Amino acid sequence: MRRLPLSSSQLLKDVEKLHTKDIDLGLDRFQALLSRLDNPQDKIPPIIHVAGTNGKGSTIAFLRSLFETAGYRVHSFTSPHLIRPHECINLDGEDISEEFFKELLEETINANDGAALTVFEAITAAAFLAFSRSRGHIVLLETGLGGLGDTTNVVAKPLLTVLTPISYDHMEFLGKSLGEIAAHKAGILKPDVPCVMAKQDEEAYQSIREKAKELDIAWYREGREWFVKKAGKQMIFEGWDGDSAWPRPGLSGDHQISNAGLALACLEALKATYHFPNEVILNGLQSVHWPGRLEQVETAQLLAEGWELWLDGGHNESAAQALRSQIKKWNDKPLYLVMGMMKRKDSKAFLSHIAGLADHVYTVPIDNQPSKKPEKLANQVLDAGGNATACEDLSLAFELIKAECDKPGRVLVCGSLYLLGTFYD
Repeated sequence: MRRLPLSSSQLLKDVEKLHTKDIDLGLDRFQALLSRLDNPQDKIPPIIHVAGTNGKGSTIAFLRSLFETAGYRVHSFTSPHLIRPHECINLDGEDISEEFFKELLEETINANDGAALTVFEAITAAAFLAFSRSRGHIVLLETGLGGLGDTTNVVAKPLLTVLTPISYDHMEFLGKSLGEIAAHKAGILKPDVPCVMAKQDEEAYQSIREKAKELDIAWYREGREWFVKKAGKQMIFEGWDGDSAWPRPGLSGDHQISNAGLALACLEALKATYHFPNEVILNGLQSVHWPGRLEQVETAQLLAEGWELWLDGGHNESAAQALRSQIKKWNDKPLYLVMGMMKRKDSKAFLSHIAGLADHVYTVPIDNQPSKKPEKLANQVLDAGGNATACEDLSLAFELIKAECDKPGRVLVCGSLYLLGTFYD
């Protein structure tokens, strides 16, 4: 019987069997694979390489919007995906097609020849192949985890490196102290490549500073070379070449002002290479779109008229602090959280900032992912001073909200991008 062609999903299922771990930091195996693929990472358009803990995706979203508004052809690699892996690879404004993705995965798997390989490595290899075969002016490249041993850190000389705020996350891989984590993230810094950096805690800053001095690079630091702040309905950016005022950016939350400022600092660092008129910057900051990051969506059939539905995929303590700032401004309606978290995440730290601010928290599992049990999360909510109900799935949480709440309120689905993927799906 003739074998039917495999889909990209089936191919990635086969890749899962090649390694006992889903995360395995280190570059030797991956560089050997890329060598067999004729090193596509060396044949792609100029790269902006972005690492950090929070704000990587949003910063890339601002950069993509700004470059696209200026008429540049932009490719990007981001993770994790919301619904399907194709979202990780974006070519000139469109997610990679199934046919092209499948073709590149097959090429990667054949070159790998049965060696240990993680799914993330396979997708990254496919991204490099795609970028090397697609015309473009810029590649926006987000690290998956860390920086030093991250799969994306095989690029020899990016155009620019970017560090977003660094905080505690993935400590089982990156280290227990903020300095150790920052050292991993700063692993993307390269000789003769400038770096633009968001404001950091002092311990993280000192670790990055040590690396920057070792490499003797030019770097542009928030709070030193550039500043950004909100002023009423405006955002003020103070750069090393002058100041400018813009309407507040198109993504919700005060923390997005910092991410937008980081993107503007990148433009200033690249002004000799790319051209961004004021009108382009204005339109680019406003037209930005990044699903699942403090995003208000239509309630559709889930909730009645008068309700609001918000989604946020933040999953660590710093993300919870940003959410807390926004939640404190929501004082016109009752607030109900629907929350699920992956097993690896520090749910106690996350909940300590927001559990007591909600009228009720409904905890749920995340479909097809190693997530925390709703009962455990509900107990942590109680310990953090909130009220909670454990639910067997997302649908039950919404049914209970509708049944138990007698007036329109606001629902925030949070705790994991994978949970939002279930919602969108």
